[in-house]
Amino acid sequence: MIKCKAALHEKAHFLYAVTNEGENCMEQKRPLIGVAAVALQKGQVLLGKRKGAHGAGLWSSPGGHLEFGETVEACAARELFEETGLRALSFRLGPWVENVIDKDKHYITLVVFIDRFEGEFQLLEPEKCEGWQWFDWNELPSPLFAPVESLFQKQDSLHLFLEELLAFYEARDWDQFHSPKNLVMNLACELGELIEPFRWLTEQQSGALDPKTLRDVREEIGDVFSILLHLSHKLGIDLILAAREKLEKTGKKYPVDKSRGQRFKYTVYESSPTP
Repeated sequence: MIKCKAALHEKAHFLYAVTNEGENCMEQKRPLIGVAAVALQKGQVLLGKRKGAHGAGLWSSPGGHLEFGETVEACAARELFEETGLRALSFRLGPWVENVIDKDKHYITLVVFIDRFEGEFQLLEPEKCEGWQWFDWNELPSPLFAPVESLFQKQDSLHLFLEELLAFYEARDWDQFHSPKNLVMNLACELGELIEPFRWLTEQQSGALDPKTLRDVREEIGDVFSILLHLSHKLGIDLILAAREKLEKTGKKYPVDKSRGQRFKYTVYESSPTP
């Protein structure tokens, strides 16, 4: 009987310890996942001035918490519609940013760029926002909500140029001509113009262009890059990610120990033993 009571006491002590440890774990603060729905048009971004205790008086894009079982794109579309009435038609995953807000909220914010949508923005949650406005990338309001400020600090020049490019085409109503097929054909034409200055040059001459030829080549490279970037955007392809994935794939085909200093096709290395 004494042994039985001792065993029960020991078990009760163990359960208390486990329960207490579990409660302590639950009390530990963990990062929260937010999603920023960054709506873009003609080189401008949609921002609203926040109301309420959380970031009051700061300019921010639509956004909110990622719900359980919800995709990042679905969350961005939901937040954009709930706050502005705009219906997202396309999504481009952007970077993520990290901020500690009000000293006790640690946020990881996933950014989604939305540059195709329908409708006109409305103020649908006046208790949370004073109003929405379009701002130029280079003339943003101040102060910015921490995740948005981190985004613009982190945002690379590639995306900024894409926004300028899209605005350039939209202002001239040229998008109607820019099907992927037409862009690929245009890319082939521009590549031909890039090849032309090099046609009769020697290997050494091609690396020491005169100033005029270098200017011409520079312009053709700019054309090729713009078309390639636009084509990637049209097809929903992340240009940098695609290039990195292809580089990784190529690295597997051409291992350093077999291909270093060699010019053979990868099939040669597949059949040859490692030295």
